[in-house]
Amino acid sequence: MRVLIAGMAALGAACTADMNVDGAAAPGEGYTLEVRASELDQTYLVTTPDGRVVGGRAAEGASALMNSESARGLAGDPPPMGEPPPEVMSLRLPGLSMQINAEGDRANGENGRAAVSISAEGQNITVNADEGGPGEADDRAYVRITGADEDAVRDFINDAEELSAEVKAEMLAELGIAATRQEEPKP
Repeated sequence: MRVLIAGMAALGAACTADMNVDGAAAPGEGYTLEVRASELDQTYLVTTPDGRVVGGRAAEGASALMNSESARGLAGDPPPMGEPPPEVMSLRLPGLSMQINAEGDRANGENGRAAVSISAEGQNITVNADEGGPGEADDRAYVRITGADEDAVRDFINDAEELSAEVKAEMLAELGIAATRQEEPKP
């Protein structure tokens, strides 16, 4: 259940993130952010506009920067989640498309799957979450956000509670992104 909630929380955070309100990332440009989470480990991946991939992984209370080959091997390749659950809502407006697919176990309410896809102004958010049932070892979630700007990348990394401060700093340094936002000079 916690992974399903974490996946939906990540979607909520992504929807409220200031990823492109000033037009900094044009459609098809910007960074790609990915989270793969299970009860055992969490992986955070950032793909730069030029295709470099930086990743961090947390498991059992420890975290580490991933080597670039391992990070590149995971990026853009979502984990298998099986057939999507049935569609429960779809909304299409000019410049916005949202689809929610979900199902729960009607017998005991202890498992369920959800898939959410949002596309707006060249940015895409995908969330797949699967609560496997009794016990939590097989719960998992996958979140992918495209079209993010540097501020969203910084927030994504800094908000990753499972990663240590050192790993967060290493990821930002690998990406060439300042650890804090630079204030723009006042006119």
